[in-house]
Amino acid sequence: MQLQLPASLNIQDFLDNYWQKRPLLMRNALQNHDFSLSPDELAGLACEEDVESRMVLRHDQNEWELRHGPFDEQAFSRLPDQNWTLLVQDVDKYLPEAAELLRAFHFIPSWRFDDVMISYAVPGGSVGPHTDTYDVFLVQARGRRRWQIGNRIGNPALLPDLPIRILAEFEAEQEWLLEAGDVLYLPPGVAHWGIGEDGDCMTWSVGLRAPSTAEMLGSYTQYLLDQVPEHDHYRDPSLSPQESPARILPQACSAASDALDRWLLDPDLRQRWFGCFNTELKEHLFIEPRTETVEISRIPELFRQHRWQRHPFSRWAWQEGSGSSDLYLFVCGELFELPGNCRSKLQQLCDRHPLNQDLLRDADPAFLRVLARLINENWLEPCDD
Repeated sequence: MQLQLPASLNIQDFLDNYWQKRPLLMRNALQNHDFSLSPDELAGLACEEDVESRMVLRHDQNEWELRHGPFDEQAFSRLPDQNWTLLVQDVDKYLPEAAELLRAFHFIPSWRFDDVMISYAVPGGSVGPHTDTYDVFLVQARGRRRWQIGNRIGNPALLPDLPIRILAEFEAEQEWLLEAGDVLYLPPGVAHWGIGEDGDCMTWSVGLRAPSTAEMLGSYTQYLLDQVPEHDHYRDPSLSPQESPARILPQACSAASDALDRWLLDPDLRQRWFGCFNTELKEHLFIEPRTETVEISRIPELFRQHRWQRHPFSRWAWQEGSGSSDLYLFVCGELFELPGNCRSKLQQLCDRHPLNQDLLRDADPAFLRVLARLINENWLEPCDD
């Protein structure tokens, strides 16, 4: 499946001129995808205990209500005929057709994607004018939704005392009515407002991860704290008697800075942290390990019996390590080190679906050991459908 860009653009044009720069409307960009998910099926997901969902209702111009799932069936029967919307996160983790949609956007690194969120709206249904801190592809799957696009805003003023982030001021500069198959790309910070038109509508939103600098710094700091050995202590530079013993000399500050920089500026540690950080799972997406441990010797038999897939909740990435022959595999926040001759195996493992016996052909023993761990953690699971 491919995203059909406007005739005047190719993928590189999009990346150079639109990606994280300005919006782009793509008419009839996804006509062949399976968008048959019904409103009742989406509502059923919103009733599940482990699925993140919410509902937004508008009662007046500045009166909005936010409800959190899981919901029960009676919650939907009591809703008005207009001015509400249901939003369900991580639908790609539960429905293969939603996960398949991501294939249309594989010109973006897969580790950057967060989820496919699906919103259902009745006429007038909306979450209000707002901005997002991340890139998003808004895919119209059912019905029609009117999108108004405003300025790019860095630190927008919000309506006070509301449970959701709604812009205090919004002035539309562009307006589009999206129909089934249309896709609207929005970079971070662009003010936008989507409102359901006549009838009901569904929008499948492909959102990317965009952690804040503060979030990354906090994660990296914790990662370093887990790496630095306890026996690593401050040591004085060369000392001489001081006129004032209470004075901190510049040489002491430099010694402390040098000790910190050995860890803070280590490129290999940063590389390891970044891969682990970007493949961490959301807290509610827990993967239960296998109860029966699989030994390496059983792997050929298991691959004869089944084809395999990456668990829908799991996140995968790989990169070259700091050494010329090293490879790093990152799965669900864990790091696995492999020799350089496993490069093609890592590409298959992270990109191909489904996985079959070809993965084992001429496989390095180190790769098989990692494969056993992935199976035992249930990050790889059988798929025989």
